[in-house]
Amino acid sequence: MNGAEGLTGSCKACGMTLERALVREVRHYEETRLLEVTCRACERRFFAIQVEAIFDPLKVEDVERAADQLAWARSLSDLFAPGDLDLPDAA
Repeated sequence: MNGAEGLTGSCKACGMTLERALVREVRHYEETRLLEVTCRACERRFFAIQVEAIFDPLKVEDVERAADQLAWARSLSDLFAPGDLDLPDAA
């Protein structure tokens, strides 16, 4: 595919804007794409991840809350409801 829709920034090596880069989709899973990007100016190649959905950012408070829960948990049943641990397909 030509052009980097939504790809912002510039090439670290030469400073060329990435809007003019050549982009090839390597993998696509649900709303996430792995892209191979080639700078048109210096031909440097790198990978980029493009996420189509907007996620709520992870906050420090979320990490603190999870760490507190893990600190007092003695087993998985302390963290999950009984129905969440029922895995009939697990071997």
